[in-house]
Amino acid sequence: MVASRAENQSYRAPTQGVAAVVNFGLSILAAILQICTTVAVVQALPPPIAGIYFKGVVLCYGLAALLRGKYELFATHYLIGGPADPTFPLRDLVRGIGIRVLTRSAIACAILLVVTTDLDVVEPHLRPFLQTYLPFVLAVPFATLAFFLAMVLRAVNRFVGSFVAAAYSINLVVLIVAANAPGSSENVLEVLSWGFLGGAILAAGVAVLVTRKIFPKQPAAARRKLDSRSWREIYLSVGRHGLTGITYACLQWGPVCVLALLGSETQVAHFAAATRTAQVIDFLLPAALLIPQSILLHSRLSGSMRTGQGKLVMDLAVAVTMTSVSVLALAVVTPWIIGQFGPNYTGLADLFVLLFATQWVTGVCRPAIGHVAVEWDMTQVRRILLISMIVAVALSIGAVSMFGSLGAAVSVLVGALVFNGQALQAAFSTCRRRGIPGADC
Repeated sequence: MVASRAENQSYRAPTQGVAAVVNFGLSILAAILQICTTVAVVQALPPPIAGIYFKGVVLCYGLAALLRGKYELFATHYLIGGPADPTFPLRDLVRGIGIRVLTRSAIACAILLVVTTDLDVVEPHLRPFLQTYLPFVLAVPFATLAFFLAMVLRAVNRFVGSFVAAAYSINLVVLIVAANAPGSSENVLEVLSWGFLGGAILAAGVAVLVTRKIFPKQPAAARRKLDSRSWREIYLSVGRHGLTGITYACLQWGPVCVLALLGSETQVAHFAAATRTAQVIDFLLPAALLIPQSILLHSRLSGSMRTGQGKLVMDLAVAVTMTSVSVLALAVVTPWIIGQFGPNYTGLADLFVLLFATQWVTGVCRPAIGHVAVEWDMTQVRRILLISMIVAVALSIGAVSMFGSLGAAVSVLVGALVFNGQALQAAFSTCRRRGIPGADC
């Protein structure tokens, strides 16, 4: 739910000439790294064992999403709108919230470790499973911090920095480990699990370094500090996003978690291979959208619009064009990618089509999501998220039981349609209510 209105950003991503080319090149590199990592994992592990690994990934990412949800919503809303006071210490705000995210997730991780230790003693037959998922539990605080800071970078249009902070580190470490792990499948699974923990730790460190560079320290003469009263107000604002943050996390990860609970390991492996391929569009699209801006085409056409609704339509037209190009480009190479996955991953055309359709819908509606985020009618945001989450999770419970990974993909697509459909309606409704020539959407 993050897209930015560049005019309101204090930290804008460069969109001209060489910078656009560099951004696109780094995005392609992130996409290649994602595919290579997936290929390495599915080649190193047979589907039933690969499914165990991917269940651990879902466990880590799902918990991380729950723990950071309300902080992401607060930080994203604040950064998209831009601080009213140019001297406001954004670096201190991001650092302070980041420390709180890390602390809260570390406490949750400690509680999980206590529970798993008790289960290890009381239910010894669960010991192999607990040992397998231990690295993923330990990775939760680091993944939470890394993805929170990555979302902060996305909110200020630093998409490449976001990829470097999250996707590069974990994928690179897992790729190296998968390519060099010796022994049986069980041994490879163990090494990969600990490799994932190492990647999460590296991702958190890289995210901190990148964020420190994007949010530089203010000169001493202009430096301000947030006092205790300011922090109390910030944490109260964060707390008001609590339920909405949980809803947002459940919308993102609910159907996948249902699949991990109700589906077989092979189904999880199939879904993970397909969805990690479809996620490549997330890497390509932000850089692709910079191309029209880099040649001033988008800004000229948008500037010719007399109404906010006209500007929104123009943004949607650009999003439709670039999203379709990105999806088509990935679809062309997908047969080759499936061939690299091996014979265990053939016959999944329906799964790929559904997940590609989800990415297309999400990409096309980015301007509407950006509009909703800028307007930030909390009642409206909460309603959109809650309805979408209930539909997606409720559908997945029945669909996964009957159709496995295909049911999960259908649930994800339906959730995306409901979510983005409501966002489109809300964006156009706001523009129509205003009806002011030149109003900014």
